[in-house]
Amino acid sequence: MRTIKIFVVFAFFLLAAIPLASQRLSVLSEAKASEKGEPPSPTEALPAANPEDFVGSDSCSQCHTDQAAHFALTAHRKTISKGADADKQGCESCHGGAKKHVDYYLSAQNLIKDGKDAEAQALYADEAKGKAAKMRSFKELSPAASTALCLKCHEGAQGKSEERFNYRRSEHARHGVACVDCHSSHSPKQAEFLLRENEPEGCYKCHADQKASFARPFHHKVPEGGMKCSDCHNQHGSFQQKQLRGWVGGEVGCVKCHADKAGPFVYEHAPVKIEGCQACHTPHGSTNPKMLKRNEIRLLCLECHSNTPGIPDTGTGEGPPTPSFHNLSAARYQNCTLCHVAIHGSNTHPAFYRP
Repeated sequence: MRTIKIFVVFAFFLLAAIPLASQRLSVLSEAKASEKGEPPSPTEALPAANPEDFVGSDSCSQCHTDQAAHFALTAHRKTISKGADADKQGCESCHGGAKKHVDYYLSAQNLIKDGKDAEAQALYADEAKGKAAKMRSFKELSPAASTALCLKCHEGAQGKSEERFNYRRSEHARHGVACVDCHSSHSPKQAEFLLRENEPEGCYKCHADQKASFARPFHHKVPEGGMKCSDCHNQHGSFQQKQLRGWVGGEVGCVKCHADKAGPFVYEHAPVKIEGCQACHTPHGSTNPKMLKRNEIRLLCLECHSNTPGIPDTGTGEGPPTPSFHNLSAARYQNCTLCHVAIHGSNTHPAFYRP
């Protein structure tokens, strides 16, 4: 008993020390990144904006006419509104204050108008002034830094944009995928979500293995346009595996369409309740009808309901073995669901017979 108490106390202090150690490592890594001139991490606060550095999007559109025309057709045009913070309006909300940028190029243009071409060329050749006048470019930012800029507005508030609350801990963020890899503010292919490519083509660029799965004869109707990848997966992050929108035990995602499998049932099939639909089905595509993992139903059922000697009926988590009168060499017993029709759950019989 004394040994157990010592172990519990030791475990408590160990678990308490882990967050402190990780926080210290995070601070050290950010300090080193700052020394090297690297972009900030997504958790690092953005520098406070100086209202005097902002001139408004009208000044930008005088030179960047193409970008301004595309900008006016997207939802980002709503950022040009009175009363909003200066760093959250129009072009400068993403690219930073443009005052130095505008002053630099206006000075060069005025010199050229006055016939002072040599002075204008000298101004353009001044690397220090050119660097000071340079706007923020997403192409030069790390994925973490560019994502932090997008989340400044798009992380949202409770009840408004929960879709993106988990992006910082998502699989996409962990693997260096930035918002601009999928979205384009200036020239999107789909205006609604500013997507560079429509679904599923945009997803296939990275998830080529799933493209092959959807090419199989039995698949969800994603290639046909009947549904989208984002119907099942939250591309901006989820608390579930594979960034699913629903937990496998509850199958919130699957029963959204397959409502007859939702239950609750008086007699529930353990794989459906515990492991979820993927215990028997391959969700993206299969060479077998109903997207089953095996080409014969009996082989799928026998993975749990096996006659393997030494496995008792209860207490191991395995399903009960098939009854002695089931002769699996006979055709009548090879399709289990011929008799066990309500295999996803039943309200009338524990063996899932037809009601």
